[in-house]
Amino acid sequence: MTNSRSTKEVVVISFFWMTTALMIFFALTRTTGSHVAENQGGQNTMYVEQGQSLDVESKIATYQAILQKNPDSIKALVGLGDVYFDNRRYQEAITIFLKAAEVDSANVHVENDLGLLYLNTGDSDNALLRFQKALSIDPTHIDSLYYIGVIHQHKGERAEAVKVFEQVLASNPPPQLARKVNQELAKIKGGPPR
Repeated sequence: MTNSRSTKEVVVISFFWMTTALMIFFALTRTTGSHVAENQGGQNTMYVEQGQSLDVESKIATYQAILQKNPDSIKALVGLGDVYFDNRRYQEAITIFLKAAEVDSANVHVENDLGLLYLNTGDSDNALLRFQKALSIDPTHIDSLYYIGVIHQHKGERAEAVKVFEQVLASNPPPQLARKVNQELAKIKGGPPR
């Protein structure tokens, strides 16, 4: 007995798989539009998702409007802080992220971004404290660990930097981070990267 399908069956099966593929494609590529989030008071507020095609000032205005209604909206604080950070408005970003840290003291994103902001403004002591706090919240936050190694390296604390970088490598980092760590280790040890 042969397993043959009628033309009608082939058309139906083909239509099914094409429709499924299109649905998956659109689900993966959908990045536009606003999202509605419910805040603690039960009211709906809009927030801007990263990747949306609004200009910087429109994003800032949107987040500020949300914060006027709900000054403790962690999503709006982080969003506004990220907009400032991405546009190298570091002092404004620090102010916003400090407020976010008051609202949510256990937010790894906030602590890591504060560390990066302090690092970008040359305040390595505060940066180190923020990266350490991020690690105390989430001991697997490998980016914070990496930047702690960078700070030790720039302070000339070579042994401590090597120790931290080896911890990063031991935690099986993504390939791009592993390359960066190996390059930093090569600089410290004076040899070619592994």
